Amino acid sequence: MKFFLALLLVLPAFSQSPVTRIACGSCYKPERDNGIWKVIAADKPETFLFMGDNIYADTTDPKVMAEKYRRLKTQPDYAAFSKNIPIIPIWDDHDYGQNDAGREYPMKEISARLFFETFDFPDDHPARQTPGVYHSRFLGPKGQRIQVIMLDTRTFRSALPQKKINRRSTYLPQTGPEATMLGKAQWQWLDAQLKEPADLRLIVSSVQVLATAHRFEKWGNMPDERAKFLALLATRYKSNPVPTLLFSGDRHLAEVCRLPKDQSDLPIDLLELTASGMTHAGAPDDPDPLRIKGTYTRKANYSLIDITWKKSTPSVTLTIKTSKGEVLTETKAF
Repeated sequence: MKFFLALLLVLPAFSQSPVTRIACGSCYKPERDNGIWKVIAADKPETFLFMGDNIYADTTDPKVMAEKYRRLKTQPDYAAFSKNIPIIPIWDDHDYGQNDAGREYPMKEISARLFFETFDFPDDHPARQTPGVYHSRFLGPKGQRIQVIMLDTRTFRSALPQKKINRRSTYLPQTGPEATMLGKAQWQWLDAQLKEPADLRLIVSSVQVLATAHRFEKWGNMPDERAKFLALLATRYKSNPVPTLLFSGDRHLAEVCRLPKDQSDLPIDLLELTASGMTHAGAPDDPDPLRIKGTYTRKANYSLIDITWKKSTPSVTLTIKTSKGEVLTETKAF
């Protein structure tokens, strides 16, 4: 409860009025801006989830990273957008610092400082008091309260072994006690977050949680960690049943995956929306058995989360849109 009260104190910009529309996206290059911020602004979201690869730094030089962030903040459309619409950010590999990097990245402390400065985290924000950039925020009043959990899948993640299969580098499953996605402290923090009272929970992981069929980064590269995450959701749902949705970026495609309840210990189907990328997409179609048919696109994209508040539970619709604002697909979450 103390943590929750601290968040309310340091985040006065977030309204306590009911939130009914949230936008989200990832994989943005300011130098390749395509007018997408104006398009998203026209949809009038009340909050934007910036889900990683918010710049492409790819460096171990602090000056280079600082300059990349400066370009983001001074990009005219982004500057206007962020002035009027609160942004909840998390990082992925390219803004963390290097492609597919984990805990071995040598500049993670400096990178975290630049992240916090860029996105205007107050000096006394709880996320600044621990390694990494994981954090949570609450939106809306009691009875219509949304909890947004932003997971750091970079700072603590152990190395991923690779092997060439049919001339393509493929990540291999990593198991054992040293394999971790979140690290001990963040796991404990996540457990505490799942005990917090809320009426809708949105969990953002920069890399995909549910999809396992592709060869790239994903929670499925650490099957024990993925199973631990799903088991934790199920355990906490039993004592604190909050409607929960997953979100991710990274892949340069958009899709919605559904894990049926008969494949987990959860009493509900679990959905994950992937929205990537805002200025560049085009990832090949690697079909996943959990993908909801018709939701895949390789066009530049962003997504909307529309919430209708009812007496007891919220109704949520997930919409994938092109960078020009064209509706590609709508999915009724619950």
